[in-house]
Amino acid sequence: MKIMFVGLGLIGGSMALALEGYPGLERYAVECDEWTRFEALGRGAVRAAWASVEEAPLGEMDTVVLCLHPHAAAGFVRTQAHRLRPGALLTDVCGVKRPICDAVAALGERSFVYLGGHPMAGRERGGFANATPDLFRGSHYILTPDDSVAQDRVQLMRQLVTFMGCSDVVLSTPDAHDARIAYTSQLMHVMALALCDQHLLFDSYGFEGGSFRGATRVAALDPKLWCELFMANREALADLTDELIEKLGEYSALLRGGDSQALLERLTASSERKKEFDRLRSQAPSDTPLYK
Repeated sequence: MKIMFVGLGLIGGSMALALEGYPGLERYAVECDEWTRFEALGRGAVRAAWASVEEAPLGEMDTVVLCLHPHAAAGFVRTQAHRLRPGALLTDVCGVKRPICDAVAALGERSFVYLGGHPMAGRERGGFANATPDLFRGSHYILTPDDSVAQDRVQLMRQLVTFMGCSDVVLSTPDAHDARIAYTSQLMHVMALALCDQHLLFDSYGFEGGSFRGATRVAALDPKLWCELFMANREALADLTDELIEKLGEYSALLRGGDSQALLERLTASSERKKEFDRLRSQAPSDTPLYK
């Protein structure tokens, strides 16, 4: 099977490295950066790499993985999807699904199969220089198949990502994916950024423990990428940000009110919700669609 990664940044490069040794797999890439192409070839991540999509042999590929920002991935669909061979699998790793899903839907009839994907893995620093074959070890991999995607394609992606080290595959619809990612990922970045905007940040060296480091870790982000992700999912993220502000306001009121019993009850209730989430998630089969 021939697979092509369009983009060899952190995710695309790590996928290519992680798939070394997958039976019968030939890995190729499109990457505009010359140094990255040479480095990827030198590390054995791919057999060959092209500087542009236009010169790459897309029509020879069985699977194409778009490792691009959402709007660039949608642009690929609009301008290059017609070059994919009939029956080819097109997938992506975009953090929001709506832009590329809309681009695929706008094509009307098509001969390739689109199966959206999103690995729940990453690092603060991007680029192929930071790519590692163990990036996905123990992580979730979300797939967003619609009714047109045959089960053998879902199974193929399941086999590929399991080989990469992912702990499970979670199935979702594109809309449910974007709504939940707004909560579990994008809102976490908003919180981290807001914490780093507070006045005590630079006066706190030596006082930061694991909870502070964990809560602020993702604030060292790629502003251009995350601006695009936030704006592509802005309504859901704005609603959740408003809800978070409301919840924080409730804690502030409890603290200012000085009612320790009411505060204890609130802390207990929130702690129990987290424990119940952990219990239910541990019991859910990894291949069960969690959201309709």
